[in-house]
Amino acid sequence: MSSGVLAPGGRLVMTRASRLGTAPAWLEQARTTGFTVEHVDERPAEPAMWRRLYRLWIAHADELLSELGEVQARNMLREAHQVLPTLPGRRAVLLTLRHDTKQPATPGTADSMPGLSRHSDERTPQ
Repeated sequence: MSSGVLAPGGRLVMTRASRLGTAPAWLEQARTTGFTVEHVDERPAEPAMWRRLYRLWIAHADELLSELGEVQARNMLREAHQVLPTLPGRRAVLLTLRHDTKQPATPGTADSMPGLSRHSDERTPQ
C-alpha cells in the first residue's frame, strides 16, 4: 500500500486474507501508509473457490506442464500444495481504503510493510 499513487481522497480496493480468529494486520498497515479503511466486505466463498481451483491444478498437472511450460506450471503447483492446506482457516475480505487527506503516510513505511510472500499469514492467493 502506497498513498503516493492516489490523489488525496482517492480509493483503493484490494483483497486480503488472515487466519480466522486472529487480528488482521491490514488496519495498522492502512493507517501507517496514509489510508483509512472505509469498508470491509467479507468473502466467505473465496476459500472454497481457491480450494476447487487448486485441486483442479493438481488433478491436471500434466496438462498444465504441457500447455504452460515447466516453470509456470511448477510455480502454480507449488502454490497449490502450499496454500491448499491453509484454506480452511482463512478469512478472505475485500477492503475499500481511502487515501487520508489529513495525515500523510509516514516516509518509508511502504518499504517496511510485509509483502505478499508465500510464507505470510496475510497472503491472499492471486
